[in-house]
Amino acid sequence: MSTPTLDQQLQRDVLDALARDTKLRAGEVAVSVRDGVATLSGIVRTYGEKCEALEVALHCHGVNAVADEVKVRVPAGFGPSDSDMAEGLLRTLTEELRIPAGDVHITVQNGWVTLAGQVARRDQCDAAERAARRLLGFTGVSNLIRTVGAASRAAQPQTAAAPPNDTAPASPTP
Repeated sequence: MSTPTLDQQLQRDVLDALARDTKLRAGEVAVSVRDGVATLSGIVRTYGEKCEALEVALHCHGVNAVADEVKVRVPAGFGPSDSDMAEGLLRTLTEELRIPAGDVHITVQNGWVTLAGQVARRDQCDAAERAARRLLGFTGVSNLIRTVGAASRAAQPQTAAAPPNDTAPASPTP
């Protein structure tokens, strides 16, 4: 069990580490610490900044866990529209990753990307999520893609059901 003095020192250490990180803007992320658990809160402009802040805190000596309360809010006019994001991601999936059109269904709402459908290999599922995370304006992802083997896939009827519109976003994973 930590003492208030140790928690205060750990809080200062995390804040100092965040301030030294050149990928982050000073003062965007607040830190509180209790019993070795650092809680990060605040608003950042990109998902990459959020992940960077979490990573910095996790690497501070004495931090045993990090609670993520950081929100991503892309300023108006800063990022692309949801339509632009969906089109760009679809192009990446089909042209660069060679995932056939229609295998993955993409929904983008306020920067939150939902991926659904099925692919033949696990690495395709992972690559699709990584591609979504690189989008400008990205705020989070729900990856609902299923992986099915080539043999079982040929035997399954092909359906093109779109994901539901009212799905609640899951917590983003860094």
